[in-house]
Amino acid sequence: MKYISYIFFSFLMIACNGQEKIDLSKLNLNEPIEKVIDFKDKNALEVNTVEYPFCFFIEREDSEKFTFDGIDLKGQKVFFQINSERLKTDSITKFGGGHFNMQGFKDKTELSKILKDYKADPVIYGFRIEMKTPNLKKEILKKLESKYGKGVKNPNTDHGLYWNVKKENKYIFYAPDYDRLIVLNSSNLSKKCYWDSMNGLIDFGGCNNEEYTKDLTKNRTDPKDIKNKPVLKIDKNWNINDLTLGSATEADFVTSSINKKFERLITNGPKGELQEVMQQNTYNNFYFYFIPGKNGENDPKNNILKGYSINDFEAVDVAFANGLKKGMKGEDVLKIIDKNDIVGDVGLKYSNYLEIKNPTYKINLIFDDNKLFSSMYVLKKE
Repeated sequence: MKYISYIFFSFLMIACNGQEKIDLSKLNLNEPIEKVIDFKDKNALEVNTVEYPFCFFIEREDSEKFTFDGIDLKGQKVFFQINSERLKTDSITKFGGGHFNMQGFKDKTELSKILKDYKADPVIYGFRIEMKTPNLKKEILKKLESKYGKGVKNPNTDHGLYWNVKKENKYIFYAPDYDRLIVLNSSNLSKKCYWDSMNGLIDFGGCNNEEYTKDLTKNRTDPKDIKNKPVLKIDKNWNINDLTLGSATEADFVTSSINKKFERLITNGPKGELQEVMQQNTYNNFYFYFIPGKNGENDPKNNILKGYSINDFEAVDVAFANGLKKGMKGEDVLKIIDKNDIVGDVGLKYSNYLEIKNPTYKINLIFDDNKLFSSMYVLKKE
């Protein structure tokens, strides 16, 4: 089940030198958030639907504070996962949309407010470790096999393994193809299914994918109940409704016919700096992203369109000038877009998206559980 549109949260933290290192392998994964962060650092909450769609992340880039069963993790990213009920609204998030948002907080009061807004738990329920080097992957695998024995082969990837450690209430996913180790508290998770973008759908026995999806997205509006769907037209250069990428402004968007049911959001960096202006339509599940102008957020005439995401074609009426249609199979898409213009997994063997080659924009066409074209996003490359 590879299914991603767009929302999630991650906390970026600068180093906590001088503190005792935390051994991640010894965590129960129900620890309070304050145990794995330091309010003296600059912390930020980031919505990031590509890494994982239905939870918040605490992300630490300078991870010298952490070890894994004695293995030094300096130089690797460490992510902590937090459950958020509000994020279980968008079934298409699983297909890899492009939602990114960051919100700084400097004390427990500000953190608590963000968690309350997103109906999120005050505790972690898992972590992810980046594994960028072959040596680190070997070290971690050796530790896992020494403690838990040989893992079960992940059928969705070349080298992935997993363990269902019932006595510790833990799921462990070793995903070297995607440079990740993922360990979760399984107490409140499905006992039959698991999905994420780096492991695919794992069947622990008796998995009903449809029921599992409904539970993950239990707060979502059913597309059949959506009225007055907006009409979206994508031209051959991936511009949308005559709004040209890289030149159209937020002011152009505001005065366009497409601007209905949108809410304006501001994205700030870890130091409070303005990073992005976003216009979101959560009812129809699509979004526009703007690069802030020279005068900041209150300068719509100079906020430049840097991309958009349409996260559920069932919630809109969408048409493509190049001949694409919603619900297409991957092989039919390749009859319209030459496979030489595709980056990566052309056969959709391990991924659920096709990336279109473009020097300026990251363009992803995203496919649902049945490998049908169901959503997309276009976003200016960093």
